[in-house]
Formats: sequence, structure tokens, C-alpha cells
Amino acid sequence: MTNDVKTTRHQGIGGSDVAALLGMSPYKTPLELWAEKVGHPGVAEKDELHLRFGKYLEPFVVEEFEKQTGFKAVEHSDAVFHAEHHFMYGHIDRFVVNEAWEPAVVEGSVVAKSLLECKTASAYSKDEWGPAGTDQVPRAYLLQCIWYMAITGCSTAHIAVLIGNADFRTYQINRDEKLEALVIEQAKRFWYEHVIAGVPPKPKNVDDVKMLYPAEKPDHSVEATPDLLASLNQLRQTQEESKLLDAKTETIKTQIMNAMADAEKLTFNGQLLATWKSAKPTNRIDTNVLKKQFPDIASQCMVTAPAQRRFLMKD
Repeated sequence: MTNDVKTTRHQGIGGSDVAALLGMSPYKTPLELWAEKVGHPGVAEKDELHLRFGKYLEPFVVEEFEKQTGFKAVEHSDAVFHAEHHFMYGHIDRFVVNEAWEPAVVEGSVVAKSLLECKTASAYSKDEWGPAGTDQVPRAYLLQCIWYMAITGCSTAHIAVLIGNADFRTYQINRDEKLEALVIEQAKRFWYEHVIAGVPPKPKNVDDVKMLYPAEKPDHSVEATPDLLASLNQLRQTQEESKLLDAKTETIKTQIMNAMADAEKLTFNGQLLATWKSAKPTNRIDTNVLKKQFPDIASQCMVTAPAQRRFLMKD
């Protein structure tokens, strides 16, 4: 099922959302995803330069995929929706066919048996990818392919990736309907119990809690339960342990740096172990001088940052 209306992230769950809703994304928590879907005011705008760069290189990745595999990759610009679960959608990079003249979508229905996702990756993430030709890809991309096969009915998904602008690989993931069903069940729960119901999922970190409760109610207090008292005492103990570890870390670091003296590098049998060198000088505006010499200009450049809540424990 396809839709020629431009899809927004608020209309449903896309392939790039799956890892986040399952709590498996290193970049976004389930609560952050929920906040995006419901239009929560605390959602911060994120720079998507890496996505724009990937889109820019997509034609090159497609061309290399066709050269290596002999398949043809057919573009389909419309979003594709699941026939039964209409909140499930995806923007498929390409459908894979044997000949360029073969149709991928007929009268709104996907007839292609395979799809292609195009990726670019940093050379630093090389270890996250397994040998070419396998299905050993980063978890988020595996989930994305599972999602897209569920939506389209395709039996296989290819991933073509350019790593560090020098290493090109292709991977193939076969459809696993049992795993697919588990993912869909979790997605349905997230969509209906959280997004549609407007109930946020459980926060995963401090930033999640800050987004949910950005401002306090003056003079409002909460009576601590036995569990909260235990957590508070545990926090105190952990902070004390952290201070001791910080002090120990500082002592050991001091010993190493003192041994290095004015050396830039620390090595062992030719292997580089550590460096201690000067960073590049930086230029910055001395705001105190600016305020003193050009008070009018300084006042025009002043901005008021929003107040942030601070959590402090009291003795």
C-alpha cells in the first residue's frame, strides 16, 4: 500500500524510528521518540547533516551496488504503508529488480521481491559492520530492514554501505516473520499505549526527565516513600564513591604525566600508548572587556537563556 501524500514523522512510525522505540538506539530514547510524535514542546532540534550527506551520496551508492551485483535499483518516491497497520510506514531508498524495465510497484502494491537501503558510515564505525555478503550490520539498520520487509512484503533486503569513502560493501538480510511479528507487537504497544494515548514511556536518563518536567511548581513538595529514601541514600553513597574514584584517577594521571615530563608521546615497544600535547590555540571574545569598552554593543548582543532546573540534595 502506497500513499502519494507527503509523509511526516507525526503520521506514524518509520523505519528509522524502530531502534529508538525498542530502546536500542544510541542516539534517541523511546521518550525522545514519543516527544517527537506527539509534538512535545521540550523536543530539541537536532542537526541532520549526516542524513543530508547520506542523501547526497545515495546515487553513487546505488550505482556501485548495481555494478557489484548486476541488479537494477528502482526508485519509488512515495511513502509505503503497511496494509493492515497504517501507522507503519517507510521511505524505501530503492526496490531491487533483475531488469530495469521490471516494475517495482503496480497500482499501489509492491510487486518487487527485494529492496535496497543505501548507507554511508564513518571509518571509525568500521568494526560495527561484519564481512560483506553477510547479514551482520548495525542493529538499527537490521531493524530498519525488518520494518521495511514487513511493510512491503519483500523477502530480502540489501544494504549497500560506503565506509570512510573508501570501503564499499553490500549485505543481505532475509525476511524472518517471527522476529518481524515481535517487532510489530512492540511497535503497536508504543503507538497505541503511548503516542495515541498521550502517555510518555518511562524515562531512560536524566535528560528524559528534564524534558518531561522542565519547570517546577513553587512550594510544591512530594513526600518520600521508603523506596525513594533508599534511592536517595544510594545516590549519596554512589556520589561519594565517584569522588574517591576521581581522586584516585587524578593521582594516577599525575604520576604518568610527571613521568612523561616534556615528552609528547608515551610508547611501549613501538606502540603508541598516550599523548600529552598542546591543543590548537582558540580565539574567543572577552565579554568583560566588551562590556566595559562597548556597553551599548554588549547589551544588544545579550540573550537570556531559559532557566534550567537543578537537582540538589540537602543534608
